[in-house]
Amino acid sequence: MHRLSAQLVIISLLSVTGCALMGTGRDGLFTETRTLRPDQVADFERDVPIRRVVRLDTGIVSARSTDRRVRELVWEEMDESGLMSPEDRRRLNQSGIRVGVSGGNPPWALSSLLSGDRVQPTNAEMPVTQTTVSHSSTFGTQLTMAEGSQSQIELPRDGKSLAVPSGRIAGLDGIELTNARCVLQMTPTEYGDGWVVIHVLPQIHHGTKTARYSVSADGEQMPTRQQIRPLYEQQFQLKLHNSETVVIGHQQQDDWTVGRMMFQCETLSATQECLIVLQLKQIEEVKGQKSVTVDYRKY
Repeated sequence: MHRLSAQLVIISLLSVTGCALMGTGRDGLFTETRTLRPDQVADFERDVPIRRVVRLDTGIVSARSTDRRVRELVWEEMDESGLMSPEDRRRLNQSGIRVGVSGGNPPWALSSLLSGDRVQPTNAEMPVTQTTVSHSSTFGTQLTMAEGSQSQIELPRDGKSLAVPSGRIAGLDGIELTNARCVLQMTPTEYGDGWVVIHVLPQIHHGTKTARYSVSADGEQMPTRQQIRPLYEQQFQLKLHNSETVVIGHQQQDDWTVGRMMFQCETLSATQECLIVLQLKQIEEVKGQKSVTVDYRKY
């Protein structure tokens, strides 16, 4: 009888303490909130990601190839020797590509093209009529490039096929490219106080747009795009400072060149020629955020 009473007492005690262990006391341990120590907070602040963002004002100017503003007047007020080495400049010129920079306000000829002004021919004997007045058109937007990313500028084309003469571009001999587009791929590579170095790689996009497998720094992707032919022989770098204006255009050569393919477009009435205009507006530092208060459960 005494043994039975002792067992009943032990069972009742276990019931009470077991409920206490499995009840509010344990819930309190699981929901406890603590803040990081000062040294842990410093570690979090040091690990906050910072990425630079480059903002460019971009414009594409189009006018007749006979317009002196496009062929001569713009380049007379551009510095073509300060952007790159003489060897690189000579290589680009032979490919039909011309690059110049102007500090401060754009020169008159470029401003006139950007605003779409009409100008009369240089030959005073020609009557100033609607057919002899050259009219320029322009398209502009702001290009934002985050650090480690790439952006593209597409040059205007009529969307027709593109025939590349034999021996001009390796791997494209005698091939007619359908739905061809000329593109400049731009990648920021170096940064400083008020300046950035941009790598420019001309490309030809052609063919039907389909889903194409690719691998990037962000993982495997299946983007919808055309076939891409990089023109590595025509790649170059630009160092842009705040408020500087860079112009990329066509260098006239006697034979067919990549520059003619990219910057000229044949129409029914005339040959149109375009210029790409870039101006560095701002380099921002975008700082990420991390929480310095962590909720965790203490087991």
